[in-house]
Amino acid sequence: MCFSLERSFFGGALAVMFGVTAGDSNYDHALVPAAATGNSSTLSAPIDQPSAFRSPDCTQMTLTPAGAFMRLNAYSAALLVPEGAVPKHQKQSVVLSVVKDDKVVIAGARVTFLSPVVFCGPVDTKVHKPFVLKMPHCAENLSNWQFSLYHSSGVGEGRWNEVVTLGKENINTPAFVQIDKRHAYTEAFGKYVLVGESATDIQERVACKKLRMFICGPVTVPEFSDVSVRIYIVEDNPGAEERCRYCEQEIGGVVLGKSSVLYFSDNSQDLCIDIRCVGGWKSKPFGDRQVIPFSHVWNNSNSTLHCSFTLSRTEHDKCDFKIDVQAIQENAAFSVAPSMLTISSFTPLSKDGSTCQHSSSSFETMTICSVGSNGATSGEHNVINTDKFRLTKLAKKKLCKCLDPPTQKGNDWRMLAAHLHVDRYLAYFATKPSPTDQILDLWECRNRDLNAVCSLIEICRNMGRHDAVTVLQEIQTPSWL
Repeated sequence: MCFSLERSFFGGALAVMFGVTAGDSNYDHALVPAAATGNSSTLSAPIDQPSAFRSPDCTQMTLTPAGAFMRLNAYSAALLVPEGAVPKHQKQSVVLSVVKDDKVVIAGARVTFLSPVVFCGPVDTKVHKPFVLKMPHCAENLSNWQFSLYHSSGVGEGRWNEVVTLGKENINTPAFVQIDKRHAYTEAFGKYVLVGESATDIQERVACKKLRMFICGPVTVPEFSDVSVRIYIVEDNPGAEERCRYCEQEIGGVVLGKSSVLYFSDNSQDLCIDIRCVGGWKSKPFGDRQVIPFSHVWNNSNSTLHCSFTLSRTEHDKCDFKIDVQAIQENAAFSVAPSMLTISSFTPLSKDGSTCQHSSSSFETMTICSVGSNGATSGEHNVINTDKFRLTKLAKKKLCKCLDPPTQKGNDWRMLAAHLHVDRYLAYFATKPSPTDQILDLWECRNRDLNAVCSLIEICRNMGRHDAVTVLQEIQTPSWL
């Protein structure tokens, strides 16, 4: 998702509640412990304190006129502030965080949440140029969705307002949103969330989102008493495992395993979760299946839905212990495989990179250059120095001079937008002083690999813009360096 919001401040606050009725005692919505949320009270601490905003969920840096690039590795969220966004001789502190403790209320019977709630702030930061906020989403089959971006002002309960619905933009729309298969990007400050519902533009469609299950239990298994295990159902975005870990830390539990992808469709069908135990354990009588109503899954908002199963020990010397969990929507199509989860011990799931990273085959994290370790403090691994921008200030200025003027062949900024797949609503760029400048900011955030400039050179060459090729070749780093 890419959007460019014309605001001169960072905003932040959000509120949503997804309740469970008293009769649903088998499962609940666990709110994740507090993190940096963007509320004014939260952000009142001095930003330069060593302990402030240094965690996998939040990072901060001092912004200068040279611009900056920040990201939260665990959540694949990123913030790119272009050169010139801050006035000369000024410095401002910037925060990027994933909000996990707010409740988000957005009207709409069939609306579902697709991204984490991402905040950049604080609220009184002044900027002169829009910039790019990138975050992941869990939507499957994008053509079946109608996407909307929502923003919270951060006042009181934090009322959420619709910023834009894709396909319904006009010349006054304050944001440009580009939904990609792998990521959602935005140019904006504030607290934002991406939501969606089944598209109805041509015919009734059935939207589908990706979820994932995590099984959690006690740190140590009691010798003679029963054991309660919890199955969390969360959006399949980066950081899902961390959300479950935070919930379990509050009650002294740990994450034991995670499932394959769970595909959940907007078809009003409930979610069935079955558990099977072998090797000295069994579930309580009639307690091996739980059914979660469709609305509790589809309309869940920024809270961690889970159900619990109670297991009883049957034998103490069994060594072939195994728990199998399967989840699927009732009356699901035969082509949809159930989500599976298996553990063979009560050993906590490793937190190393191989197990903790998002593993959906349709997702890919952004590649960036790391910061040197000399004098680095905790949390600085999330920040990219401004000299790591792919385009220099001079090169960008030259490219804008080349591509901003319209050409008879159409091989100007409009063709560049088409080649970069950000041409869904060209009227947005046309209203800017430099359309090329906006497009290149989006390119900078989306293309952090080492061969990005080479790819841009090839695009300009295919456009027949050899003047732009010459500009880019001047800044290209030789492959042997």
